[in-house]
Amino acid sequence: MKIAFILGGSTYEQSLYRVTFDVANELRTKGSEVDCVFWENPGALKGNDKFLPIFGLCKDRRRSKLFAKLFTAIFGKHGYYYIFSKLFSRQLNLALGQEGYDAIFFHGQSCIPMHAGIGNNYVIVHSCKYENFIARHRGLKKPFYRWLYQKIYSGKKLLTVSDDVANDMVHKIGARPRSIETIHNGFDFARLGREIAAPEPAGLPAAYLMAAGRPDRTKRFDLLIRAYAKTRKDYPLVIFGNGKLLGQLKELARQLQVSDHVIFPGFCPDILPAFRHAKLYVSSSDVEGLPTVIVESLIAGTPVVATDAGGSNELLAGELSRWIVPRGDVDALAKAIDDILLTPPSVSEKNVAFLDHRLIANQYLRYAEQVNE
Repeated sequence: MKIAFILGGSTYEQSLYRVTFDVANELRTKGSEVDCVFWENPGALKGNDKFLPIFGLCKDRRRSKLFAKLFTAIFGKHGYYYIFSKLFSRQLNLALGQEGYDAIFFHGQSCIPMHAGIGNNYVIVHSCKYENFIARHRGLKKPFYRWLYQKIYSGKKLLTVSDDVANDMVHKIGARPRSIETIHNGFDFARLGREIAAPEPAGLPAAYLMAAGRPDRTKRFDLLIRAYAKTRKDYPLVIFGNGKLLGQLKELARQLQVSDHVIFPGFCPDILPAFRHAKLYVSSSDVEGLPTVIVESLIAGTPVVATDAGGSNELLAGELSRWIVPRGDVDALAKAIDDILLTPPSVSEKNVAFLDHRLIANQYLRYAEQVNE
């Protein structure tokens, strides 16, 4: 079986590649050839991976970049992708046509510029498109983008990384896909265990509460800081990540008089060992797909409190579901933080055994065999 993962404008360093890495490797172990295909230069290519500088998408080529800049200014980024999709798809199909792929999986945003050429292949939807993008618009832009996403995702064979993403696509966007099923991201628990066991980042307290991600409107670290200010503050709060809202978060901590208890180490490239020493991981997001940080925390043996965003309900199932709180509820989040520290549950990879990369790879193989059915 020869399979292509279209990762488009991603690179080896970005999250889209990281959440496909373990499954791709397992498929190779099972005898399939899996190539990751990029149209932005990902760096030194690995194995048979492909860098295809698609004209109009690749920013490494001057004429391509100028073409995109001109028409994006006229139509907007999504309108540009939609209008010129046939141009982009033709280039991709010509480049891949001689490779003889049995199945192609279009991951993440790669569906949007390539929607005209997807055919019988699959689209993997990694995030809640309505909540993450459309809902933030006002006026005529909101119904326009909703209509655009309906056009792009309808008639496609969709695979979503959580049931919540599927619900967002069908009921909030209103897309009418040819088919839609859930396929979770897969993880090599042994690999994650080895990385978690490495030395932790320097300069951290002996024990702490932890959160991580780019500080933006969806992660709601402002909500987390407000909730933390209402807790007993048994441990300091460490928030990893860099972004334009970081200054506002620091000011909020100062206003709430918790500056001495909240630590902002910035971006940490080797964050996994930090989970091992955390007493608790807190996910305060309004929008998620399938939160990798929750998976990593559970594998590290660190319990989690999370808002009911994205696939959090699927990850914190059974007895762990009591630690899910409504989105935006400061008081509920504060109470859950205090309560879980009094009676922390025992957690491990067993709580997310259904995400084993070997199981997910088998699902990919099944879908690959059905491409032309």
